[in-house]
Amino acid sequence: MKKTFAYIFDFDGVLVNTMPAHFACYSRALEESGIPIDREQFYRQAGMTGLEQIAYFVNQAGVKADVKKIYERKREIQAKNLPKTEGIACNLELLKILRTNHVPVAIATGSTLPSVNPIMAEHEIEVDAVVTADDVERGKPFPDLFLCAAAKLAVPPEHCVVIEDSDVGIEAARAAGMKSLRFHKL
Repeated sequence: MKKTFAYIFDFDGVLVNTMPAHFACYSRALEESGIPIDREQFYRQAGMTGLEQIAYFVNQAGVKADVKKIYERKREIQAKNLPKTEGIACNLELLKILRTNHVPVAIATGSTLPSVNPIMAEHEIEVDAVVTADDVERGKPFPDLFLCAAAKLAVPPEHCVVIEDSDVGIEAARAAGMKSLRFHKL
């Protein structure tokens, strides 16, 4: 019997270059609360949920702050300043080839659905399933996003291939028992 494989794409930094826009929104929201943010650390943690990202920088600053309030402020900033994003052509083409050949495809992202939907529409991205931070308790490096995507696709984890750009994403794929491909944008 032929195995059915599925592909699970990370979103930010794999399908669409949204990280600079995300960083700008997080930076502004955190700085308004007097909390410094480190760009390199933020990028290394790509794939964590927004609340997890903010909690990390609040803890690093050693201050007490309302993480949910800062996150809501980040969402307000993003909604008012939604920048155009650049699609990552090679991965968007791969996604279309997979879909054309009826291979199950999902997106698993630490972003939220209201953040992802307009960008998917902008780039005409269609997949069989979308899993966001709204669907799970824990973001990457925990396997929850990828396991939820596999369940939505009805494909066993060991038959899934994850395409990721972050360390925490690769760690999450391994924890889920999935194969992974590391994407580096030059």
